[in-house]
Amino acid sequence: MSSFIALPKGVTEQAFSKAIKEYRTLLGEGRVRTDQASLQPYLAITIAESEALHTPSAAIYPTTAKEIQAIVAIANKYKTPLWTVCNGENEGYGSSAPATPGQIVLDLKNMKKIIEVDQELGYCLVEPGVTYSELQQYLTKNKINLWLDAPAPSANVSIVGNVLERGSGYTPYSEDFLFSCGMEVVLADGTLLKTGMGGIPNSTSWQVFKWGFGPYVDGLFSQSNNGIVTKIGVWLMGAPPPGGYMPFCIKFPKNEMIADIIKPLMFLRQAQIVPNACALVNAGWEAATCFANSKNSNGGFLNKGAGIIPTRKLMDSYNVGAWNLYGAVYGSPEQVALNWMYVSGTFKQAFGNKIKIITEKEAKGGPAFEYRKQLMMGGITQQSPLDKWRAGGGSMRFSPTAAPRPAECLQQVKVATEILNKHGFDYLSEFIFFWYDARHVVDLRFDRSKPEEMKRAHKCFDELINAFTKHGWAINRTNSGFMNKVADAYGPAMRRLNRTIKKALDPNNILSPGKSGVSLG
Repeated sequence: MSSFIALPKGVTEQAFSKAIKEYRTLLGEGRVRTDQASLQPYLAITIAESEALHTPSAAIYPTTAKEIQAIVAIANKYKTPLWTVCNGENEGYGSSAPATPGQIVLDLKNMKKIIEVDQELGYCLVEPGVTYSELQQYLTKNKINLWLDAPAPSANVSIVGNVLERGSGYTPYSEDFLFSCGMEVVLADGTLLKTGMGGIPNSTSWQVFKWGFGPYVDGLFSQSNNGIVTKIGVWLMGAPPPGGYMPFCIKFPKNEMIADIIKPLMFLRQAQIVPNACALVNAGWEAATCFANSKNSNGGFLNKGAGIIPTRKLMDSYNVGAWNLYGAVYGSPEQVALNWMYVSGTFKQAFGNKIKIITEKEAKGGPAFEYRKQLMMGGITQQSPLDKWRAGGGSMRFSPTAAPRPAECLQQVKVATEILNKHGFDYLSEFIFFWYDARHVVDLRFDRSKPEEMKRAHKCFDELINAFTKHGWAINRTNSGFMNKVADAYGPAMRRLNRTIKKALDPNNILSPGKSGVSLG
């Protein structure tokens, strides 16, 4: 019987013991852990699969890029794969458990340096362990009037981790990878690479000019296993002047209204009258937000597991719309007033008195409005409201992309609702509208303590992928249990290209094998 809770595929216990000894010589006993208690946080998966399929063999904690260079040298020597995480926050997408059992978790949470914040030009350079909360505290302490673009929830989320997963927030800077600029990366052979302008000695433009010279390579390190990112530059938004931010909510009473909402909304977005990523939230998600932030939640769950909650019941119980649109206008106070007249007038003309338009005045501190208000100004949120939806800790985010055409979004809603309800789950969703796409985020919530419910959730998620792929609706991010399936949907040519790049950069397959379905094994 092995003395380790898991071993990497193809690595003997003797070889693994030697590798661990070398890792400990490099980092010390306390930063190389193989005991059950230390590895337990990396087994806290939320997806509908057994923990045994994702059990790590060890966890190691570097603090510098130089240490990571030495770590990959040992990994190459003993063929011990390294599953890189930033701080374990990846809720709904598999947590920080490796894609395959036996990998060593390379946890970068102790790389905590905020290397630079340039207030004049509005950018920062940070290491992977820096969270949104920590950067916000730094800005506040140093009286730097710049806004973050943070996901929900964001307090304990790594900035680097969210950018590399192509996550998003809700401000005008919402496309987080687009607003990154310049990386430092340790490659599998130990090379330290600085992308963009970073290769120029004493560069003054590393965090202001993305492209550098020649092929643009930063994308090779997003949602990938081609390198270990140890620093990243991020553009920050200049805060508008006092009176220059006005959040709003519009409540729509019928599910089928989504088709009529999209055309005026996309005009306002593309014309930059509403410049931020707008969230169109369905009744379930909105009710969960109200419930989670109410004094009456008492740590309980909105859905007690007794079945699907009808939309009308949620609307009546929590005073929410079938769809709830959140957006904001930004700029000078004069611009805000003018643009708000245009926004409100557009929707009043389209819907008349069928809708309810809410600003801060009408919201009167309501929990759902306050939650969204914070998100759209880059505020830090502590917890997903859906954590109080259903007992059991099961969560799988289904994240397809939609072309923001009325008929297509309506059809996506119908297909997703039908499949989820067929398997006994609620349709909990928000559409996030960017410049030219809508990301349809569905959270499948289930009870991991019930084997039968786990099976239904797994089957449901699998069917969602099949159905959406058949319609030509691509999934843009997924959990570790379904990465191979989603990668297959993009076709053999993309599979072959990713494998070719992987083989060239990481011939020993030591960097996060299985990430995004890419592996040489």
